Amino acid sequence: MIKFFRKIRQHLLTENKFSKYLMYAIGEIILVVIGILIALSINNWNEWKKERVKEREILIGLVANLEINIKTIESDIENFHLLDKSSETVLSTINNKQPYTDTLAHHFHIARIPKQELFLAQTGYEEYKDVGLHILTNKNLKNEVLNLFETVFPKFLSNYRMVNEFNSDFDNHVVQNFIYKDHNLKPINYQNLLTDHYYISWIRAYKEGRKTLIQMEEDLLQETKRVLQILRDELK
Repeated sequence: MIKFFRKIRQHLLTENKFSKYLMYAIGEIILVVIGILIALSINNWNEWKKERVKEREILIGLVANLEINIKTIESDIENFHLLDKSSETVLSTINNKQPYTDTLAHHFHIARIPKQELFLAQTGYEEYKDVGLHILTNKNLKNEVLNLFETVFPKFLSNYRMVNEFNSDFDNHVVQNFIYKDHNLKPINYQNLLTDHYYISWIRAYKEGRKTLIQMEEDLLQETKRVLQILRDELK
């Protein structure tokens, strides 16, 4: 092809047809420019396709994070309800001055547990930040993801840590008044425990704190499910 155009150019120069040669030269330049533009377009298209593949990977990673977090939150709520049942049993027993039975030992142990540490998955989000926030083409979705991981989750965890914090004084009080064995707490003096207002107040405080934590987690659960559905819709 190059030899063909060279022969035409030489023929025009030999016949001294400068105007035709000039037109030919311009045409040749235009063809070169068109070729470059086509090559750039193909390259840009290939890059765009690669980014869309990566975008899908990021979406899948974010979905996986939220699915894990939903299971974590649901499990934590279920655990709080179990702790709460033991608190109710202990408080009801004490308030009604019911006699002690061995079955209460496990409830005494469970009722004084404040909460467990909560960890929310963020590996998919960290990968998203490493790749670049631009990778998500849906601006609304990008804003939803950023708000959930950068505002909602951190705010929740901060508030979560402040409710029902471990209290060493109360824990020492429990150690002094109970015998611990195999996840059971047996009161050293059950009759004294019935009027131990310090102990009773802390059990009530933990119970009320759990109500707050459950409500916080139920709100977070709904928000997480909402964003998860948006991500799933985008993947479709």
